Parts: sequence; C-alpha cells; structure tokens
Amino acid sequence: MNARHEKIDTTAADKLIEQQNPRVFLVETYVEESKRRLHDKLVEQGVYLVATATKTNGLAKAVVEHSPDILVLSVDFLDAATLDQLIQVNKDSPLPVVVFAKQHAPEAMKVVVEAEVSSYVVDNVDAHRLPVILDLAAARFTKMQSVSDELKQTKERLSERKLIEKAKGILMQQKSLTEEQAYSQMRRSAMNQGQSMAELAKRIIGVFEMLD
Repeated sequence: MNARHEKIDTTAADKLIEQQNPRVFLVETYVEESKRRLHDKLVEQGVYLVATATKTNGLAKAVVEHSPDILVLSVDFLDAATLDQLIQVNKDSPLPVVVFAKQHAPEAMKVVVEAEVSSYVVDNVDAHRLPVILDLAAARFTKMQSVSDELKQTKERLSERKLIEKAKGILMQQKSLTEEQAYSQMRRSAMNQGQSMAELAKRIIGVFEMLD
C-alpha cells in the first residue's frame, strides 16, 4: 500500500518538475572524444529533455512535432543547411535557440542574426553554466519578441492610418466634404456597421476602385 502511494507521489513529482522546467529539444551532432556529451551535462543539471536527435535534417518539422520551449544545438560548426533550417524554424515556430559550436564561422554570423539565434557559444562549456545560458536565451528571446511585436503593431497602425486617409480623401472628392465632415461620416458609418475605421476604409477604397 505504501509502495503504491510512493509510486504515485513520485510520478506526480516528476510531472511537476516537467511543468516547471523548460522543455528542451537537444540536437547533438558533434561530440568530441575528450569531452563529455552535452546531453549528459544537461541531464546532470536537471534540464528536461523533451526530445533528442543527432542530425539537423528536418529540424523545422521536428520542432513543430515536439513543440519544445527551447531548441539547443551542439555542432562542430554551423553549416549552410543547418542555418537554413534555423531560419525556417524562426519563421514557422519561433522559440529560443541556443547554439554550442566547436568552430567559429564569422561568415555565418549574418545568417545567425537573421535566424534570431538567442545564444551562440563557441567551444566547450561547463555543466554548471548551462542553466544560466538557457535562462538568458529565453529572456533574450522574450525581449526580441516583444520588440518585434511592437514594430509589427506600429507598422499595422501606420498602414491603417494610410487607408483611412485615402478613404477620407475619396469621400472629400466624391461628396465635396471637408476633411472633418468626411472623417465624422466614416466614424458614424463604422460604429453603425460594427466595423473598425480601417475595415470601413478598405470597403470605401474597394468600391471606388471598382467604379473608377
């Protein structure tokens, strides 16, 4: 009876640990004979590995399949095929990416930035530093996403403003309205139809272009 309870409690504890720790997908293509595997170091530090692989082929698809919180790569160097995969990952399933490389490739840095790699570490790393590196990568990713979202929102607002200005100009020309009258008419119409000003502006522009 006690053994059963102990087993249940252990399972519950394991699930709790999994929920609290980031889910890491490790791709370890390079292991130097004189060094310990990154896999063993991560496990030693209590990092939860949701999946592991030894090749970067199909990396973007694997990230979608396993849905990790962090992607970790251990490679000799970042080749063109792997960089392409990282760019695809960033487009399809953005997440913190940490790369541990044995060799530094300066010519690849432009693509590394394009892929928005959160952390890039060259040469061997001590096990006790790994949790800090992963936490910092996650924090950097969150910051980059926040900046990216703000930029996207700013561009959307600017695009909407341009649409509204264009639609307002059409009304002013077609109905001989002042700028204030055109804007007020658009605002009333948008409220009555349950639309945003930008949505109404698109309709006005669309109708005008059909009739033009």
